[in-house]
Amino acid sequence: MKEKSLSIEERERSFEIEFVKAYLELGSVDKVFERAHYDLPISVPGAHRLIQRWGIVKGAGPTSILSEALTFMTLLLNARKPVVEEFYKSLPHEFQASLGTMHRIVHNIKEGIIRRVGTALVVTPFGNPDMILVGDDKAPRLDLGKPYGHVSLPMGYSKQGELVSDSIKRVLQQEVFTDQTVNMTFPSGIIHDRSTPFMYLDIADVRVAAYHIALPKNLSGIENFSSFKLENFRYIPLTEILYNDEIKYSFRAGVREIVEGYRNYNEKAAASLDYQPVTEKSNINVELRALAMEYSRHA
Repeated sequence: MKEKSLSIEERERSFEIEFVKAYLELGSVDKVFERAHYDLPISVPGAHRLIQRWGIVKGAGPTSILSEALTFMTLLLNARKPVVEEFYKSLPHEFQASLGTMHRIVHNIKEGIIRRVGTALVVTPFGNPDMILVGDDKAPRLDLGKPYGHVSLPMGYSKQGELVSDSIKRVLQQEVFTDQTVNMTFPSGIIHDRSTPFMYLDIADVRVAAYHIALPKNLSGIENFSSFKLENFRYIPLTEILYNDEIKYSFRAGVREIVEGYRNYNEKAAASLDYQPVTEKSNINVELRALAMEYSRHA
């Protein structure tokens, strides 16, 4: 028995869904066209309109992945010799960021310069604020098999001056609720227009604003989470993140500082104390700057 052929409308819908998936995976319209060798039944302006119609918050500038930069900086610090070129030449071809970008980040860390902004989310299940959602980074391993910084909070770049709701929605669409985004069932109701960060963390040359997202009961199950950037979602107790001995987990740079800021925020809230978000420097920034200064003196 012959299968029923798809109507024009069904074929168009199928194409649009596949294009949206590719966009969320690759991070830009240009990269989707490049992977398809520019053979797509849609124009570039039409693709941008499609992404907008789907309710997707577009990427924040260059499509380099924040996790790549953080992994690179962690390896650089562990080597105890901040010679960027040597590390860059050893990286796999999948690494997207340029040598110039890595040089600039190291320079900015040394000088204390913040060049970009980002957003990190502490996502907790219904009724349990001490269990925190994490996932494993899917980005290509840059560390020759050693699991540096592969366990992460949902985190990514943002745009200067954009709405807070857009910053949060972008991270949720790309790193928590990708399937719902593709199916146009993204749970916008969990984002509050007046959300305020509980802290800011300077990590690499990015000032990351950290927010708490408390999920409703119907969205708290692990089966709800999907992403092209994170996998193996699970909840981890706050105490295991703060006091982990690095044997069971290997957290991305900045995760512990953000979770510690979240705990401090909760303690103040529980005591009905006024809390203003603090700005802190990540441990990796402090240590890399000290190492760079030491290396400069002895070079």
